[in-house]
Amino acid sequence: MPTEASAKKTENEAAAKEKPRTAAKESLKETIAKAEKGEAEAQYTLGIRYMKGNGVTEDAAEAAKWFLEAAEQGHAGAQRELGMCHLLGQGMPQDPEAAVKWLRKAAEQKNVAAMKHLGACYSLGSGVAKDEREGLRWFRQAAELGDSDSQLEMGMAYFEGTGVSQDAMEAMRWFRMAAEKGDLNSQKILSTTLAQGQRVPQDLKESVKWTRKAAESGDADSQMRLGLALSLGAGVEMDAKKSLIWLRKAAEQDYAPALVEMGVSYMLGAGVERNEAEALKWFRKAADLGDADAQMKLGAAYFEGTGVEQNLAEAALLFRKAADQDFSPAQVALGGCYLKGTGVDQNLEEAIRLFRAAADKGDAAGQFALSLQYERGQGVELQLVEALKWCRLAAAQGHEIAEVHGTTLESTMTREQIIEATRLVEAWQPVPNSAPKPPPIPVQPK
Repeated sequence: MPTEASAKKTENEAAAKEKPRTAAKESLKETIAKAEKGEAEAQYTLGIRYMKGNGVTEDAAEAAKWFLEAAEQGHAGAQRELGMCHLLGQGMPQDPEAAVKWLRKAAEQKNVAAMKHLGACYSLGSGVAKDEREGLRWFRQAAELGDSDSQLEMGMAYFEGTGVSQDAMEAMRWFRMAAEKGDLNSQKILSTTLAQGQRVPQDLKESVKWTRKAAESGDADSQMRLGLALSLGAGVEMDAKKSLIWLRKAAEQDYAPALVEMGVSYMLGAGVERNEAEALKWFRKAADLGDADAQMKLGAAYFEGTGVEQNLAEAALLFRKAADQDFSPAQVALGGCYLKGTGVDQNLEEAIRLFRAAADKGDAAGQFALSLQYERGQGVELQLVEALKWCRLAAAQGHEIAEVHGTTLESTMTREQIIEATRLVEAWQPVPNSAPKPPPIPVQPK
């Protein structure tokens, strides 16, 4: 049974909770009164309340009305908000030209957010003629006032040479400024650019620094990259156990590439006791999310009977799922199934189609498989020139069997055939791959 003291305490707690609510109501009443008297700051504040539904029913049209009242009095924040209402069609019909008008008024008063949005309007040609240089001029002003989004835009402009002369080092300066403020995109750009040595000297140590900052903010991709760097000792001391900790953090966010890496760790016994069944559990999670690499790896396990009872039909089904995503290794694997009738009915035409799909994108295994079919006349007309073309293309990518086999193949051909195959190799261009690319892994310089 509650005592008198406890009842009094409960009453006091309730009163304490009610106090801010009462103050908020009084504040709202005061704001409305001031806004109706024509005070620009109160009109702006009331507009924000209506836009966010803060203490009032959310109403974009009512918000825009109050923004206009304040904007016409020269309130920079209200001018910016009114510009965004016009730009996005919030509370009024979309009108990019009117948006630019109000954003410019706010930007000319040094409103940083307005500068940034006005820069975007010029860069995209929204409400104004496209002018990348003018867009960059506004981004620069906002960036110099400390806006991290604009610093990122400056970095991208210098890195790509958009509106300015390309200057990778100047780009990195802007990226670093934004990254130091916690901008995730800038941190990830620095991580990748420094790891690859793309237009700037490779610096794996600094790359890992930015990867770690992004990872610590909870970004799953960066957590996985940090795990991979730790597993390879790339820019950081090798530590398989710490690697697994970061990979697991990313995997627990259902980030498919990290789920795959967890599977690889268990399959190889990297940082954890080797466990094929556990590896397949992680591969299956990623495969269920539609990850082509995981579907391929799980299919290979069923094909070989690794950690699971061999099931060729299931393997072919998984290869098909990955191949349908234009994943070259799966196209080659499924092509092999159709070639031999393994887990599927034999279908030479389908095998050739799959080999060619992989070969056209530059997959060495697909190129060599296609070469063999042209050499044997299996599923296609026997054509030694085509056979040598694909064999040489595979060999050029380091396919060891193709390197050796090419010499044998040439010994069966005329000089004219070899010259023609050489011409075809020199003229060949890969078809763009529509499959998602795996993230680049930092590699220690030799």
